[in-house]
Amino acid sequence: MPFDLTRLDMLIVEPDSDVASTWRRLLATLRIKPPNILPGAAQAWTLLKGAPQGAGVVGAKVDVMICRWELPDDDGLTLIERLRRDPESPAPFLPAIVVTATVTRERVRRALDAGVHEILMLPLAPKAVESRLREVVERPRKFIRGGGYFGPDRRRQVRADYAGPFRRAEDRAR
Repeated sequence: MPFDLTRLDMLIVEPDSDVASTWRRLLATLRIKPPNILPGAAQAWTLLKGAPQGAGVVGAKVDVMICRWELPDDDGLTLIERLRRDPESPAPFLPAIVVTATVTRERVRRALDAGVHEILMLPLAPKAVESRLREVVERPRKFIRGGGYFGPDRRRQVRADYAGPFRRAEDRAR
């Protein structure tokens, strides 16, 4: 049975007020409750750490963070890397989706290296948003640590017909 997305508590880090309005309308279309929308990485970190945010929001519960790559105070990847690697991180396992208008092979590699779960392209499309949300909540990937990386396993599946070399002990045991 699919997960009821209406139960999600979302944090969206989006500096552009027009795009933030689009997020509100799009999530309402998907029947997802209104998200916390903050304009920058510093505000998002403060919210995640549980410090007062103003407007009565204190340490809000967050199930999924969607973060714009291009932020005024820092880039979204830096926020996600901090979330994954900072010893003081309040939520190192938080599902993180990055949003950008520019997707290249190099940017995808950088996003994966930062510990991003999914990438969304602008302009936003309801089906794409729903698909990425379902991916992170219905099929969560285990987290791995190694070689300076900490984040979701980049492999979406283990293939039984794979006959190549294995780098992880649990893969070799199969």
